[in-house]
Amino acid sequence: MLTSSVLLLIISSIALVAEIYTTRTTLTHELRVLASTLSANSRQPLVLGQYSEIDALFSSLIHQDNIRAAYFFDSNGVPVAEYLQQYDSRFVLQALQSDFDATHQSFWTDSTAENFLSDLGHFSLFAPVFYDGKRVGTLYLLSDKNRLYGHMSGVVFGIILSLMLLIFLSWLLAGRLHKPVSGPLLHLAGLMENISAGKDYSLRAERVSRDEIGTLVEGFNHMLEQIEFHQASLAEHQLYLEQTVSDRTAELRTAVTALEQARQQADTANQAKSHFLSRMTHELRTPLIGVLGMNELLTRTSLTAQQQELVDMVQKSGEQLLDSISNILDFARIEAGKLQLEYSEFSLVQVIQDVVALLSLQAQEKGLSLRVDIPRDAMWKVRGDETRIRQILVNLIGNAIKFTPSGSINIGLSCLKQGDSSGTFELEVADSGIGMSAEVKQQVFDVFYQVDGTGTGAKSGTGLGLAIVRQLVELMDGKLNLVSAPGQGSRFQVTLDLPLVEKTALQKGGC
Repeated sequence: MLTSSVLLLIISSIALVAEIYTTRTTLTHELRVLASTLSANSRQPLVLGQYSEIDALFSSLIHQDNIRAAYFFDSNGVPVAEYLQQYDSRFVLQALQSDFDATHQSFWTDSTAENFLSDLGHFSLFAPVFYDGKRVGTLYLLSDKNRLYGHMSGVVFGIILSLMLLIFLSWLLAGRLHKPVSGPLLHLAGLMENISAGKDYSLRAERVSRDEIGTLVEGFNHMLEQIEFHQASLAEHQLYLEQTVSDRTAELRTAVTALEQARQQADTANQAKSHFLSRMTHELRTPLIGVLGMNELLTRTSLTAQQQELVDMVQKSGEQLLDSISNILDFARIEAGKLQLEYSEFSLVQVIQDVVALLSLQAQEKGLSLRVDIPRDAMWKVRGDETRIRQILVNLIGNAIKFTPSGSINIGLSCLKQGDSSGTFELEVADSGIGMSAEVKQQVFDVFYQVDGTGTGAKSGTGLGLAIVRQLVELMDGKLNLVSAPGQGSRFQVTLDLPLVEKTALQKGGC
């Protein structure tokens, strides 16, 4: 119905436009023909000044219903004859005022060509009159558009009547086609809505014909069968998965319970180990310190050269044993989470100087040189745990001395970044020793790992030094980096962020 109505409106619009154009053209042609006739019969009277004959000529216009007014002007534009219809003088007056506007004055005074004017209500024509090739006057004709609007009304009435008839016929045709076509489709749409709402895929549509709609219904039923089959398969598989998940969950819970028990046992054993190490190292430190104290008093007495050598050996072995016990005690405290950092103000330069002075004798015994490189921008007094930073340096430099057969060990301090209240410092210990392979570098910070430093398989120390260094650096939120290769030495780099206190200078008597 909508398509038919739109097509009818388009065709009717085209027909209406064509009718308007044809009627307008016809009226214009009739007006020009009438003007030509009047001009031909008025040439001689205009030339001779017999204007009464022109008035008699205008009297014939009473039979022309569409001509509402007519004027003849002489060659100077002066009106010499007129014709006015008696009814609807208001229309005539408005049209004359519009046509005889000052902008159109040349149309009746000196124009030598036709001038056609038109608006919604009227046509008008200014036609020059010629005699022997000379303009002797101008004819003005005023015509209404009643005939045009009459034709338009007829066409519009026909369009409306055709549209109403088309709608009625379309309604009758749609009613006859509704049952065999729309009925099964509406039933199928309702069934689809019920299936979507209730998820009941056992419903089926009834096939009532063998045409395309019947084929559609059959295909829809086949689709429902496939969906129902897959739904049943999915439900069965879901039950299987749920049972599998339930079984696996029970197994996982059992495993988690066992792991939790194992973790608790491991924590208990670790706590017992840490407690044992702490107690034992503490118990060993006390008598050992007493032994070292007595041995130091013994060195102050008169001893022979052999006795002095033996006493020095005892002192050195005791100090090594004390260092090992201290490392074990520190490791136990770190592992138990009982090691707390103690912050104070100290000079990084002074700490490096003290550690180098402490280990210089050990380096000299191996023929090694300790070199310190500290630029001026790194000479700061900072706030941190002086004891733990000193311990890091002792372990790193001592480790470098242990695994460097010959050459030198370089200790560096640099300020990587300086802010308003804190700075980033890098401590570097580089040696020219035996170096490490990639496999050793991955394990060197592990607890109790020992590196073969002699080439004969002999190992020394507890294997806790570097492990303690790594844990202390992590405790201070720093970074530890190792660069090494076999035969090319090792470089340990410790990066720490420390609050700044004030600038310092290299102390006299330092290294």
